[in-house]
Amino acid sequence: MAMKDQQLCELRRALAHSATVHYSFEDRLQRELESLRIAMLVDNPLDERDEAGGGSTAEGIVVRLPYMTSILSVLFDAMHTFWAECDHDHFPKSATVARAIDERLGLSSQANGEASRSAQAYASAIRPDWIKEGDNRHHCRPAGMR
Repeated sequence: MAMKDQQLCELRRALAHSATVHYSFEDRLQRELESLRIAMLVDNPLDERDEAGGGSTAEGIVVRLPYMTSILSVLFDAMHTFWAECDHDHFPKSATVARAIDERLGLSSQANGEASRSAQAYASAIRPDWIKEGDNRHHCRPAGMR
């Protein structure tokens, strides 16, 4: 009986080790993929631009930038991921978008578990204006009253 318990314990350890190695490998591959995506966007600026500095396509808006940063790349990717084909009755929560930005930028969440303040600001910045106007969370004053 003791031999079977020992074998069972060894199998559990082997399974736990295998799962740990798998998740570690998966995490490393995910980080490599993300860094390649960022590097690709930084190294290969948008080709579909007009001479005036921007324009529209069937897929969205084209913006001409003098350079691309890794943060901008992550924000553009998050905009596309969360807002390109969102359900207009159920928008992605800002907290969800902020956590995804934290993860992609490698930022640490706050002690209370919320996304970092930077990621929250980034998530707010990429939230479409038409949603901001309709959710009554942001009260903008007219330009003349600032």
